Amino acid sequence: MHTIHSTLTEEEKWSFDLHGFLVLRNIIPKDKVAEMLKVLRHWLTIDEADIPPPLKRSRQEPCKTHIDHVQYGHPLFEELAMHPDIMRVVAGLTMNAPRLFHCNFTMMTKHDSPQHFHRDDSGFKFPPGFRNPHNDYQAAAGHIYCSHIATWVALVDVPPGTGFCLVPGSHKSLFQTPADLPVKHAPPTSITLPMNAGDVAIFSTNLLHDASPWTEESPRMNIFQRYQLSAYFNETGKGGYPLDEHRDKISEAQYELESLSKEVKVAVKRILPDS
Repeated sequence: MHTIHSTLTEEEKWSFDLHGFLVLRNIIPKDKVAEMLKVLRHWLTIDEADIPPPLKRSRQEPCKTHIDHVQYGHPLFEELAMHPDIMRVVAGLTMNAPRLFHCNFTMMTKHDSPQHFHRDDSGFKFPPGFRNPHNDYQAAAGHIYCSHIATWVALVDVPPGTGFCLVPGSHKSLFQTPADLPVKHAPPTSITLPMNAGDVAIFSTNLLHDASPWTEESPRMNIFQRYQLSAYFNETGKGGYPLDEHRDKISEAQYELESLSKEVKVAVKRILPDS
């Protein structure tokens, strides 16, 4: 029988199984955060035609600006996708077989427009009672299997009561979400995650989540990464990674991380014991 070494601590397993998320504090050093913000602000201010492909800048609602595929534009974001502290948790949730299939930057300006809780999926809606294999969650025999994970990397401070909002434990709920559930800090049902620049939230995308109202004068800025089980899931129907026509803009290790594979990837080997 193949033995899989879990890179999660027992406390992390307990907490993630109970709540559906973990917050890693002070993961990205302040100088690295400053470097990232300098690059991102450049991409935000230059003409859209001058943004290096395959990066794409777009607006979502009046308050959100996205820049997609940032890891193809600067090594800082490739390093972030393979960051050992992030990879340790992501690997521990995917049987050491993660694949990066989405990566973007999001800027949110001050707003109070209503948001709606959602769960992420692959675009195919399963009938009631069925488990979605693209977004499954199981725990057994000392391991957690979470086939669809997101990381939310804070590049600016996120005060209490604003920013990222979620319903703890909802990754395991099988009942209809109440229609009037507010996307705001409303404990104990929904909470926001106060974060400092350099903190990272890692969560099951089957967790009810969204952005609560942003009340700060300066914008919220974060990197959003999604990882999925590498062995047999592929999001190419949604323009998924890797982007072969731009393969020369990323390292071999990054290309491997974005690819389907049943082998243990370099990014994972780096965080395994005795590797």
